[in-house]
Amino acid sequence: MTDEKRHYQRIAFDAEVLMEHEGASWVCHLIDISLKGVLVIFPDELEVNIGDTYEMELRLGVDAAIHMNVKVVHRLDYVTGLEWSDIDLESLTHLRRLLELNMADPEEMHRELSDLG
Repeated sequence: MTDEKRHYQRIAFDAEVLMEHEGASWVCHLIDISLKGVLVIFPDELEVNIGDTYEMELRLGVDAAIHMNVKVVHRLDYVTGLEWSDIDLESLTHLRRLLELNMADPEEMHRELSDLG
């Protein structure tokens, strides 16, 4: 996937996320995040396939987290691209603020939000 095809600006964000699928859960490494998806590294022993769905949690502190349902949209070696399919309003608010604080041009966030609609 090339940068020219990206509709949403990604920001590097080094963190751990909790992924859940069919009653099992794994800690994965978050590489970057955008308004519409995330790039993560799953544990080596986990088989991940295009189309698989997961519940994801990114803890932002003691009282804040981003919760979203995500779907695997691409995989290259050990890096997996996930697109969210469902996110609650509070999580979307946290995601928006996280991106605004880390974007070089916060006005870009407003353009991306209008694209989501």
